[in-house]
Amino acid sequence: MTTTIEDASVALVAGGTGPLGRAVVATLAGRGLRVAVHYRSRPETAQELIAGLPGEHLVVGADLTSPGELADAVDTVEHHLGPVSVLVNAAHPGLSSPAAVADGDPAALAAQLAGVSAHAALCARVVPAMRALGRGRIIYLSGALMSRPATGFGFYGAAKAAATTLTKYLALEEGRAGITANIVAPGRVVDPSVPDELTPQQAALSDRLLERMALPRFPSPADVADGVLTLVDSPAITGQVLWLTGGEPIHG
Repeated sequence: MTTTIEDASVALVAGGTGPLGRAVVATLAGRGLRVAVHYRSRPETAQELIAGLPGEHLVVGADLTSPGELADAVDTVEHHLGPVSVLVNAAHPGLSSPAAVADGDPAALAAQLAGVSAHAALCARVVPAMRALGRGRIIYLSGALMSRPATGFGFYGAAKAAATTLTKYLALEEGRAGITANIVAPGRVVDPSVPDELTPQQAALSDRLLERMALPRFPSPADVADGVLTLVDSPAITGQVLWLTGGEPIHG
């Protein structure tokens, strides 16, 4: 079965008010998709985003770790725009203060793993409609930290790796229904329009990453959105991780 972006007319971007989510929303809307922008705590940002976009779009608020709020949000999208045929999940619990795994707070690990549960619940909610349509795209925004460890981010990296594995299983299980499932995994992302304010420790890590990269600059949010669009466009790519690290070697 061959499906194209023209067939995938309604996209739900979870975490659509973050830097990467905003870029994905703008890119998909620019290609003619009707986009539902999910937010958790920034409705004004979501409204401002769709106000500047051509076409029919929607904002929905929800704590995705709440099953009821998640279900209500998808119900709203389906009622106003139609069944979701593209799910881009850029939502994830925020990073707590970096800590070694052996010194970490179990509550911080639980918070990160809640993001994995939310990803599974989102997919479970939209997949039946994708099956009925005979087409669908699921794209999870992960990150290099799932395979390239950095001290202090073990809980975050573990959660990203878990959600990545779930996405690969979806690819295996739903492919015959015309649904693809892939992962976009950026490394450090820099928005050239925003001042880059780093602590000395962060700046030192940034310099080390740049030395390891093949390209002379870090990817931008627009680059990440272009990667998402590539996967939305393709009916033949599934179960894959698209590393957007500027050529930094990643093993794992």
